[in-house]
Amino acid sequence: MRSPAIPILLTASAAFLAGCGNATQPGLRPLTLQPTAFALVVDEAVQLTVSRAPVAWATSDATVAQVNSSGLVTGMATGSATIIAASAGDTARAAITVRGYTCLNQAGPTTTVSGQQTSAIDNTNLAADTKFDASTAQFLTAADIAIRVGGNPTVCYHGGQVLGQSPPSTPWTTMHDRYGMVVRDAGFFQVEGVEFFDYGDGVSMDAQGDAQWSIRHVHVKYSRDDCVENDFLNSGTIDSSFFDGCFDFVSAQEYTSVLDGSNNLVMISNSLWRLQAMDGVYSGTPPNHEGFWKWSRIAPKLALYNNVFRADEPSVFNDPYDMNMAPPPGKLADCANNVVVWLGSGPFPATLPTTFNGKPCFTVMTGAAGLQYWNNAVAQWKAAHPNPLPDVAPPIVSLFSPGVTGSTTLAGTVDLTATAVDDRDVVGVQFQLNGVNIGSEVTAESTPTKYQLSWDSHGMANGTYTLTAIARDAAGNTTTSAGVTVTVSN
Repeated sequence: MRSPAIPILLTASAAFLAGCGNATQPGLRPLTLQPTAFALVVDEAVQLTVSRAPVAWATSDATVAQVNSSGLVTGMATGSATIIAASAGDTARAAITVRGYTCLNQAGPTTTVSGQQTSAIDNTNLAADTKFDASTAQFLTAADIAIRVGGNPTVCYHGGQVLGQSPPSTPWTTMHDRYGMVVRDAGFFQVEGVEFFDYGDGVSMDAQGDAQWSIRHVHVKYSRDDCVENDFLNSGTIDSSFFDGCFDFVSAQEYTSVLDGSNNLVMISNSLWRLQAMDGVYSGTPPNHEGFWKWSRIAPKLALYNNVFRADEPSVFNDPYDMNMAPPPGKLADCANNVVVWLGSGPFPATLPTTFNGKPCFTVMTGAAGLQYWNNAVAQWKAAHPNPLPDVAPPIVSLFSPGVTGSTTLAGTVDLTATAVDDRDVVGVQFQLNGVNIGSEVTAESTPTKYQLSWDSHGMANGTYTLTAIARDAAGNTTTSAGVTVTVSN
């Protein structure tokens, strides 16, 4: 998908520009180009930026990648090309790699993974150009890392589900070390068409060698830490994906001795992002969530096109770089046509750029209109990404109040709350005392993931009981929460 859609206009020949020298004229700052390397798929575009103008642009191979007069590069066919910018006797270059979509159509050996999987994949010594066709695979593994792959310049992982089973009350310190997928030293990595449910991190690029990565048509749901982790500050692409409940959106906070990623670029387009308050939190009073952007001062630049971001409450942290609800200061390389749906109280808790280089950048929508806009966007994404696999995973459920919070002494009419989530949808939560139903099954959320029953405890004799909640999905899969000891005292 081309983002943004700008017609291609080739400029001066690559041969002419290649002959230009690199002697910067006195008084001019050196010509630099960002990013200096980037990977695309055919028909996708990336905006290059330079440190000064005017600039003449050229490509070493127009059959592979074309560039227009504004530095917008479009992938035309699989292969490699160099984009050259020239200004006042100085030149700068960007290495562009173009791959096909889907990645299963590319050259290289294919490993097929199918059916239910109870063991993890752990192979960081893969043959060159390895492709995983996991279109029918459903991982239900107790391993902290469900899939770990890498070890060669190009890896493709396509399709299937990775289904976690950790209750919502699981502490953040535990979930922080649980990963749906870890990528290690894959110079160009593509993951596409995969669903990740109920892990700490959805997809983590976990080594400096993950120099170029892409996430396309991926669904991450109920991610208890980072939906995407890019803490080695490499360049990458996120396109046409749905992140339905992130503790925070994308992490680009460096590990020790990480290379400066300031000249790299993360391009995000045509995707949906929703922050989710979690019961197992890093700090503060649960439930809460962090910001959309966990971003270092030496993290990559950002190009944002046609995305929808939803938040129902502010971030528990609000540092301009380490945690932010708006793109970090100075990090936007390009921006067009993004919407923020704000369903919290008051104004959106950060300053968003309304325009960028003359283009509409962010629009904020609130209230019923904002919620309808979000729901429509979700419905469109789901219609375009049907899930053909059977519903094999039961919901996850924990008692929130009493449980994570709230008094365990029940007197008079009390509000009982459970947190329940499913990789598809929870259709009902039934509360029980000592295994006996109390009240009717709760079939509607009070807030996302929360199911609340208002119950008059006078109908139960005083005494000590075990309170549980049973979550049910549409396929009839059920899970009973861990019990909480309560005392009825009227």
